[in-house]
Amino acid sequence: MIRPEKHLNLNLCVLRIATIVLSHLQRHRVESFHILLQKVRNKAGDDAEVWFIPALDLLFLLGRINYLPQRDTVEYVAPMPEVVT
Repeated sequence: MIRPEKHLNLNLCVLRIATIVLSHLQRHRVESFHILLQKVRNKAGDDAEVWFIPALDLLFLLGRINYLPQRDTVEYVAPMPEVVT
């Protein structure tokens, strides 16, 4: 999924969809799952829905988002600043 291939569509890869999600969440901090999916569809097309969940999985594994199932929302997690000692 992440490895580049000869026939990879760069507009519909996991990294592109993750970038769209992350840039939207940086501005809004918390967004409904369905609204976030609609934003991705608007930017990358209807075929982007296939890569939406893998993109969320990648961002969750990287510690950049949290999913709140009670409200069905996705929350942006800001990176921790480095402490210089």
